[in-house]
Amino acid sequence: MVKLLIIADDFTGALDTGIQFAEKGISTQVFSNFNFKMDEIPSNTEVLVIDTESRPLSKEAAYESVRKISDWAREQGIEMIFKKTDSALRGNIGSELQAVCDSYPDETLFFIPAHPEIDRVIKEGTSYISGQLLEHSVFGKDPFEPVTKSFIPDIIKDQSDIAVDVITSEEAIDWDTINQTSILVCDSSTVDDIDKRLNELMQNNTVKYFAGCTALADRLANILSFNRTETASYRKTEGLYIACGSLNKITGKQLDYAEKHGFNRKRLTLRQKSPMNYFNSPEGKTFIKELLEISQENNKVIVDTFEDVINENEKDNKPQESLRFAIAEAHGHLAEEIMNSEKDCTILMTGGDTLMGFLNVIGSTKIKLLCEIEKGAVLSIIEHNGKEQQVISKSGGFGTEDVFCRIADKILK
Repeated sequence: MVKLLIIADDFTGALDTGIQFAEKGISTQVFSNFNFKMDEIPSNTEVLVIDTESRPLSKEAAYESVRKISDWAREQGIEMIFKKTDSALRGNIGSELQAVCDSYPDETLFFIPAHPEIDRVIKEGTSYISGQLLEHSVFGKDPFEPVTKSFIPDIIKDQSDIAVDVITSEEAIDWDTINQTSILVCDSSTVDDIDKRLNELMQNNTVKYFAGCTALADRLANILSFNRTETASYRKTEGLYIACGSLNKITGKQLDYAEKHGFNRKRLTLRQKSPMNYFNSPEGKTFIKELLEISQENNKVIVDTFEDVINENEKDNKPQESLRFAIAEAHGHLAEEIMNSEKDCTILMTGGDTLMGFLNVIGSTKIKLLCEIEKGAVLSIIEHNGKEQQVISKSGGFGTEDVFCRIADKILK
């Protein structure tokens, strides 16, 4: 029976959150969309994760997507709702939180968005990334979803007029007036701050409606009552193929580091990032042949999309919105070729769009979570045509500079 529903706005986020429960032996099912039937949910599932793919949508479309699922959850009698948000607060934060609140109008949603272990903290309702205001960090310059504010109530109010309050780590919740607040933003500078707040909620039997990132999921998986079993382990493979669709500067530094430490790196041109049947053309087929040869000869390969992303004809000097989906499709086609090649490779994908592009190309929605091989890097199994493909997904803004090298050390034979 499903005890907890997690609603994520992108596929990487769905996996990042779901793995916090799955790797602790809690039966967790992930769906890449809401188009499933009840009998597709295994009967032993206690944590259900649904990806809305709503981060790039308009605030209205994102609201409707989340509202539909949260209304369904209420009808199903699911007791706990977790709205997963990006730790850098990208996406439709205000409209999606309001959607959950509108489904449960008599309840307060506790918003604990900090991720202290990677130095993303909340102080007096303001988000800081590695000591910088969120808006001044690399996420303030995100090519598709720049975050231009740091005070969380202001971020929410860009899309919603819902009542928002802030509570510091030292303050206790005023249970006499809490119902006057729809969203309570909870400060957190340490993991202990998160645990302290959750213990306070548990003592008052109010661990029901909350929002946050993977840090909150990890702490909830430790304290909530679930059935737990032994977990599966991953296997070592001959190769590691990295499909990088992220344009995050953090990822860029990680790629540069990996290239300097033995990875063979290939950069896609703008033409190759806008497929439009490119890979069926003679030029495209030649490129694929060359890529497969590189993969056969090297056990660590990177294909990325950092060069030629900006269209010089764009006056605002921003990437075309359609390009992000073209990039995902291109990586999907190339990863399929790698999957079907003779070499046994683990495929690592950065960015939720990238992994979703791969699943769309191969026509698969079945995914099994195994473990978090590095912080923010989830290792899963995708089943397709009777074959199990080992896949790692990593959010663009996560990980140390040497993260790809660390993963290679663990995954390669």
